Amino acid sequence: MSQPRIRAAVPADAARLAALINALNSLDDPLARPMTEAVALRDLLGPAPRAWLRLAELDGQVIGFATATAIYEAMRQGDIMMLLDLYVAPEARRRGAARALMAALAAEAQARGASALWWGVDEGDDEAILFYRAIGATSEGGFSGEILEGKALARLAAEAC
Repeated sequence: MSQPRIRAAVPADAARLAALINALNSLDDPLARPMTEAVALRDLLGPAPRAWLRLAELDGQVIGFATATAIYEAMRQGDIMMLLDLYVAPEARRRGAARALMAALAAEAQARGASALWWGVDEGDDEAILFYRAIGATSEGGFSGEILEGKALARLAAEAC
């Protein structure tokens, strides 16, 4: 059995990357705006990418991806890498791709001087939680993700003078 290979994405990957992002987004929000090849090129594969991105490839096929960004975290008084998205196509799971993507992210975090990796996980996503425990992650416990968007975001922003 071949091993997954992690690599940087290139513009020719835009269509496959968009398809994988849409597959991931459909799990969380079937009404999410569809990712397009043009947006993937603009935001992730262009001259000024909005996030760190790596692809997992198996037998010459792109099967997964991870995106992350560095953020400052006051508690640790330094940068941490925040995993934004991690996805491996269902038919390619259990072959080491997610672990290899996370290892690449850990190496990138260390290279950038980040002291930790951080990410959220959906409640009830037992498969993901088991994977994260297997790579050594621990739960921060008692955490709930919150988001302000749309009209609520505009309403609060209007309060700024």
